[in-house]
Formats: sequence, C-alpha cells, structure tokens
Amino acid sequence: MRIFIGHDTRYKIATLVCQKSIREFNPDIKISWLDKHKLRDKGVYGRKDLPGESTEFSFTRFYIPLLMHYSGIAMFCDNDFLWKCDPVEVVEYMRPDDAIAIVQHKDYSVKETKMDGVKNKQYPRKNWSSLIVFNCDKLKHMTKEYVDKATASHLHELRWVDDNALGNIPDNYNVLVGTHDTLGARALHYTNGGPWFKEYTNSEKSLDWWTVYELSLIHI
Repeated sequence: MRIFIGHDTRYKIATLVCQKSIREFNPDIKISWLDKHKLRDKGVYGRKDLPGESTEFSFTRFYIPLLMHYSGIAMFCDNDFLWKCDPVEVVEYMRPDDAIAIVQHKDYSVKETKMDGVKNKQYPRKNWSSLIVFNCDKLKHMTKEYVDKATASHLHELRWVDDNALGNIPDNYNVLVGTHDTLGARALHYTNGGPWFKEYTNSEKSLDWWTVYELSLIHI
C-alpha cells in the first residue's frame, strides 16, 4: 500500500507530524505529499481554484487513481490526522468488490467557521472523504478530465462510486477530535483545529500531537 497525505503549503508542520505518526508504526511504507502546486506544474491538476476552498489539497486526493496508474491499493488522509497505529490496518476492512473504503460518519453539526476562519460547509457525507482507501484497479473512470470537471459536491460526497462499492472502515480510524469520544482511537482527526494553530495549542488531545512533534525534532 502507498500512502498519500494532503499537503497545504501554509501548514507544512501538520503534514510533517502526520507523516511522523505513520513512520512510528511503519518506517518503510511509501508516503507521498499531495501538493496542488506541484501537481499543477506536472500537468496533473487542472481544476480552477475556487473561493472558499478550506485547504490547498481539497481536490488533490481524487487524482490518486491516476497517480497510481489505476493499479494497486492506496490510502489518502488529511494532514490533520495523527495516527495511533499502522495505517495498513485499514486495508483489512476492504471487501473484494469495494472501489473505496471510508469511515462513514453519521451526520453531525459543524462549527460555523474552520480554524483558519474559512466558512465551514455542511453537506451530506461530511468528512467521509478525509480518509479514503482506494482500490485503484476499480477506478479507471477517474481520469484527469473527469476530476478536473466534476463538481465539488460530486467528488466529496463520493458520488463517483456506486454505493454498493463503498467499504466501511470502523469509526475509530477517523475520530473527530472535539466531536467524538477519543477513547480507543486508532487515528485522531483534528478537523476543528489542530495544535499548530495558536488558539488550539492546548486543545483536546493536543498533548498527543505535541508528543509526536517533539519526536520529529522539528522546530516551527
């Protein structure tokens, strides 16, 4: 399995710590950062930037089947994840006919604004796309042209996959900090605001994040 982390150049520290949390459990797995600017320079990313995009990597994840040459298993996660286990575990929950597998969060109320002041949108299947395991062999229709032109709702609501091909990963692999009970979490998701934001420095489960930050020997 290959792992892709959504990268926002404004918050490199988040991507580095997410990567380090994975490396603590699986030092040898291949990890790539999805940088919209680099993908655009390579001719992969052809979408126009939209006002109100919450992160630079909002749509980069949907090019993963293309980047994988429509072969093999890949996993995507947002960079505000902190892994408490080897992410390879999630593959166990894919059925043979699944095109993708995700944590299927029940609908919940979101904060009015995100941590960086961007308006937070409420939509069906909110946060389902923040962790995706791709069976790339079954996603040959996800071409550059398809992803370039698809609407935001079509992509993030996973309308590009038949419901019967949606695998279900247990909730504890995408625990929304501040919304869900974090006991037994296999992966923490700081979707409301990570400790790298000043106002969330000492927020719930921030110590877990800072511990991995210290292990990374990184200095902001």
